[in-house]
Amino acid sequence: MPEKTRTEDLPLISVIVPVYKVERYLDRCIQSIVDQTYRNLEIILVDDGSPDACPDMCDAWAARDCRIRVIHQENRGLGAARNSGIRISTGELIGFVDSDDWLEPTMYEVLYRSLTKENADTSMITGVLEYPNGRQIYLYHPDLHLVMTTSESFKYINLPGYSTISAWSKLIKRSTLGNIRFPEGCTGEDWQFTYDILAASVRTTFDSTPQYHYRQVAGSLSNTSTNFNFAGYEATKNMVKLVHQKFPEQLPFALYGQMRSMVSLYDQALVTGHAKEQQWRDFAEDTRTFVNQNMKAVTESVTLPRGRRLQLKLMAISPTLYGVFFLLHKRIHPERSK
Repeated sequence: MPEKTRTEDLPLISVIVPVYKVERYLDRCIQSIVDQTYRNLEIILVDDGSPDACPDMCDAWAARDCRIRVIHQENRGLGAARNSGIRISTGELIGFVDSDDWLEPTMYEVLYRSLTKENADTSMITGVLEYPNGRQIYLYHPDLHLVMTTSESFKYINLPGYSTISAWSKLIKRSTLGNIRFPEGCTGEDWQFTYDILAASVRTTFDSTPQYHYRQVAGSLSNTSTNFNFAGYEATKNMVKLVHQKFPEQLPFALYGQMRSMVSLYDQALVTGHAKEQQWRDFAEDTRTFVNQNMKAVTESVTLPRGRRLQLKLMAISPTLYGVFFLLHKRIHPERSK
């Protein structure tokens, strides 16, 4: 582990950590933030009405490290918890961590260096998916460093492996954050937040070196029918409108992003057994129509992986046929992340 760098005289970074029912993982998460080589941190733990030992654990950590502040509030959800943290934060720079994950010791130093070196408004890193059986998945192109204009950021955010929606991946200037906040009362709040941040950033950097460990809790999504990412889908539609108006040169990439969002949402309906319901039949038909209307524009600008091209062609032909192949693939390869 590298020696801690003297960064007390560098800008204060506020790290906001919503906490809810993660007592098994919380100590590792907080320890990884406390141990950052970038020392000038304000660590804000937002106890979102957690019914377990987390509230006491947060208070104990605050007693051990003067950089830690704690908010206790009634349960209001992830977006509201992050917004509460933003409200009391004082740092010139803002970051977010999910309380069941953990960081590499250099994460915020890497983010800060990238931000300052490129005179950027937002910097991003990547993470590794961590599964309970010890399996790890890395989803990004290796050794990649991008410096993007606002327009270019809407190209790369829609290309898998070149950027990431997740709030934890980012370090954001407070002046860029402004009045941007997370949607509340929904899942998928990272999508609209990220699009708003990219639109407000004149320059954004992306470093594909993994600095974050993103814990995958078995069954958290695929076995739950209430976690459909409608907010992410609506945010993606809003993003397409924004790109059409302000960055038309990136429209094929935005359309591709909407295709992926629609197909992913339908995949959730298939996995949870809801696809035969009328609302999902209608949604599948809307998806088929959207893919057929925009496939030519997308393929003229976007190089699609063979598997993705086949996926979209099947959806364009028949959502029923697509569903058969999708569920068969999931049965043969249950270990693969969607």
